This record gives sequence, structure tokens and C-alpha cells, in this order.
Amino acid sequence: METEITAIIVEDCEGQHMILQAFLRDVAPGIRIVGNAVSLKQAEDLIRKLSPMLLFLDIQFDGEKENAFDLVRKLSRYGKYGFQVILMTAFSREEYYAEAFDHGVLHFLTKPFDKQKLHDTVMRARQNMDQAQLPKLVPLRHHSNKAPKITIEGTHFTEVVLINDIVYLEASGRYTYVYPDSPMSRPICSSVNLGGYEKKLQAFPEFCRIHRNLIVNTNYISRYSKNDRSIILTPPFKKQYASKERFKEFVKLMDTQG
Repeated sequence: METEITAIIVEDCEGQHMILQAFLRDVAPGIRIVGNAVSLKQAEDLIRKLSPMLLFLDIQFDGEKENAFDLVRKLSRYGKYGFQVILMTAFSREEYYAEAFDHGVLHFLTKPFDKQKLHDTVMRARQNMDQAQLPKLVPLRHHSNKAPKITIEGTHFTEVVLINDIVYLEASGRYTYVYPDSPMSRPICSSVNLGGYEKKLQAFPEFCRIHRNLIVNTNYISRYSKNDRSIILTPPFKKQYASKERFKEFVKLMDTQG
């Protein structure tokens, strides 16, 4: 039996709410609509109150100065948002897809709604939920001035980053890409190789080198598999794999932290 998925519909046309809910009853009975919002402000309040697993979100709102991306950006400031987003639009614009990808949004639904496409989109969202344990919306972390930081020698600037905000570091040739804890932020390209960062992070046991090209912050791991040595990071970050040689060390570290 499939797990029930709680969802909120955010759409400024109430008629679209009725159509979408009727279609969902036909093609995705495992979806339970727990809230409806006709404005972005109302949506923000409902999301914080109800912590949905899925959000059907229209992009444009008539009469409002903001759009769907402004809402996602605002929620991201409070930490990881723990729900899948299905963006709804009547206009298939290339810039929408680019901006959606930058925000970690992977699902689109075009209007007028098509039942088969709706079913397929919901199934993709469900599969993503099955692959990772999504965290609930968490409060904004208030970092003290004494929070440990690290300098990252970028190609143009030296960036100063809170160590707790680093999800993983990935080698690419003689460069290292540092991935920060934000769906909106692009990785920082550093001219220092991965070995240099491994030395810098020796005092922080939560960082583990799982592959010759990869160091992960174990605080961002939601699950891992001993069958294929896959490591699932909290969304929207992608699945990683540990090498056979380093996986045993990784498991030992996770056991000590459990």
C-alpha cells in the first residue's frame, strides 16, 4: 500500500483548484490535499503550519509583485524545505526551466491539465520521496560569531564559508567544487585540490572522504546502502557513491555517530 502524500495547492484561480483536485482523485488517490492557497502569503503561512510533502505551485500570480520563485527563495532562507515542488504554468518558457533548476525544482505541470501527465508527474515526485528521507521545514539557524569557518580560494575571490554549511566537496582535475547548503547557491570553484581541503577539515570528524574525488559532511546524509555503497544526501543534492576501499571507514564513522 502506497504511503499517503499530503499536499497543498497554491493557485490564484480557485477554479483550477477544483479541476486539479478532481483529476487527482482519479489518477492519484494517494494524494491528500490538506490546504489550498490563492496567494503566496497565504501559501507561506500554510506551508509553515502544515509541513506538506508535496506542493502544487503556480508560477505567476496576478496582482502580486512576486512569483513562485520568490516564495521558494524565501522558504530556503529558513533552511531546507522538506517537500517536493510541482510547478504549474500555462506558458512553457525556457527561462522558467533554468530558474526552477537553480532552485532545486524538478517537476513541471502544464495547463490545461492532462490526466496522464499529472499521473506521471506525481509518480516522479513519489519516487524522489522514496529515494530520500525528506526533512521537514526547519527554522533558520542563527550562527554565532564563533561558528567555525573555512576559507575557500576561489578563482576570483577568497570565500569565507561556515564549515557547518558545506554539504560536500568534489574534485575535478586540479580544482575542487565546494557545494554549500542552499538549493539556490552554485558550487564554489576552488583552485586548491581536494587533498588540501582534507587537511583543513581534519579537526572536523563529520567530514569523511568516501572516494578519491569526494568528501561529504555526514550531517547531510539521510541514508546509505551497503549493497551498492550509495549515499543519499538531503534534497536537492544528488546521490553519491563511496569507493569499496573507503566504504568500510565510512560505515565505522556512521556507527560512532549513530
